[in-house]
Amino acid sequence: MDVSLPICQIPTKSWWGSLDAMGAGNTARRKVGVFLNWCLQQGFIAEAVKIPGKPSYPKGDIEILSNKDVSSLIKSCPSDLLGHIWLCLCLGLRVAEAMKVEHLSVKGGYLIVGANAAKTKSRRVLDLPEHHGHYASLIRPQVNLKKRMLSLRDESGITNWPRNVMRHTAASHWLNRLQSAEAAALHLGNSPVMLHRHYKALVTKDESEEFFGIWDQHVKTAK
Repeated sequence: MDVSLPICQIPTKSWWGSLDAMGAGNTARRKVGVFLNWCLQQGFIAEAVKIPGKPSYPKGDIEILSNKDVSSLIKSCPSDLLGHIWLCLCLGLRVAEAMKVEHLSVKGGYLIVGANAAKTKSRRVLDLPEHHGHYASLIRPQVNLKKRMLSLRDESGITNWPRNVMRHTAASHWLNRLQSAEAAALHLGNSPVMLHRHYKALVTKDESEEFFGIWDQHVKTAK
């Protein structure tokens, strides 16, 4: 960044580049954002400068649920919570995305994640596995989700529940199912590089076939 320039002449990319070069964390970025908002209010700059947050990536080895855990979770899950579990554990939506049910819709064999629900703020279209309309019909707004999830985990006998484990589990199996990091990235709303780095060969093709078979079998027994 050229510090000799008046603040109103420093382009947005210069702010971004300087923060990246410093290795600034989220706290520093928030403070810069507060300062720039103050500059905007005072008329020192004409337009708001958006400071992007520091990218967050999984640290260490990715942990996922076993197919035995998945089966136990589905069997123990109340019907009014199963739609949420399906969105996160089978399709791989982020919990925050799955909570915004008013911005989710099913049309012609696709689940559409609206821009107001998607973390990336871009509409996302997901192919639904065959016969999964049953799960879509169970999607409900959730109340006391954290408490209910704790109860469900206890009832399922699952003792290890790492952060984002449902999305990690789904991502590993969708990468196998689609056999393309680019296609899986469109499905999950991530970058192909990140998916390949963290999820490639995390599970076998046989394990992925079993994973989707568990969901299919539950639909058959539920009817």
